[in-house]
Amino acid sequence: MAALSERAFQTLQTQQFSNATHLNGFFLGNTGFDFIDWFNLHLAGKGAFAKRRIAPDTGEDLNTVKREFVEFWDSIPLIFDEDSISVIDFASLMCIAINETGGRFRSVTEICGRGAKDRNGVRHSGLAYAFDRIPGIKKSYNTIAGNVSAFDCFASPVFCAAHASLGLAGTLAGSDDPTAIDPVWKGETYPSDRFQTVEDLVETGFVMQADFYKFRGRGPIQITGRAPYRKIVQYILSYEGTNPVLNKYKNRWQSLSADDACYASSDLDWDEIFAQKRIVALSLRIYADLASPSRNMLVISKDLDSLNDDKRRAGSIWNIGRTISGSSRYANDDYKPRVVEMLETIAQHTGARV
Repeated sequence: MAALSERAFQTLQTQQFSNATHLNGFFLGNTGFDFIDWFNLHLAGKGAFAKRRIAPDTGEDLNTVKREFVEFWDSIPLIFDEDSISVIDFASLMCIAINETGGRFRSVTEICGRGAKDRNGVRHSGLAYAFDRIPGIKKSYNTIAGNVSAFDCFASPVFCAAHASLGLAGTLAGSDDPTAIDPVWKGETYPSDRFQTVEDLVETGFVMQADFYKFRGRGPIQITGRAPYRKIVQYILSYEGTNPVLNKYKNRWQSLSADDACYASSDLDWDEIFAQKRIVALSLRIYADLASPSRNMLVISKDLDSLNDDKRRAGSIWNIGRTISGSSRYANDDYKPRVVEMLETIAQHTGARV
């Protein structure tokens, strides 16, 4: 089982980073390369990272990737609620991004309705995937704690007014007479016998704005549900920075409560909001804040034995991998070996010069 050595631990535990310039400066000063170039030269395609590389998409260049890296790691205080972090903190989070999003810290939106059958042989296509409880795979997003059901969304005057031009609004909007809304929209089985499951604004756009769909998983670590999304709304309403997208939504929602802004917001709004690196960073902080101590992937132990522990103990590298994936195999075979290999290689390449 992979384990961080005492030598590497002692070499790295005191080195602190407060922003991307400091972080890249550490690698440049000790190795002659910024982090991304160093990783691609010394770790990518080898060992635990045999199938991993930090690379641009088609039509991009590596400078785009590097700008994203700087923008994200300039948000250290927002992510960790600390002024600075250690090399070990950095590697633990960086290895999550390398696995989940190719090291890009991009928001990945949960895909619905892949068409695969569940263990009972039932397909859950499109909107039904998010709405349904699928045994052995997922809970219903329509009934998970904190979400407002589609029934209650369709009864909300704010929701109905905001999405009145979308497909099925004329059929389903019930703010004038909530008793006319079919109670099936309170449940865990999408009424696909009567309504299409296609994700299309013209055909089903009104349904797509309900919590079960627009608050599905987003971010490098999929935050799901109204509770974390409401926290992002609250952040935007109090935002005092210069990001034009965040200021646009601050102005749009300034007369609304956080919950009413949640009703009024659209699925496309959230795609635009999560395209902002600051929100990607914030989503990690929110995920950690809402997690139990044993599931907080931002808590890294400062004790070597605890760090190396292969149990569900808060602060262990293994536990972070298990928390992110839900899989002991991933923690054992992928995540922990990658974190350890990255840290051992950093220690080897920096040594006493740290």
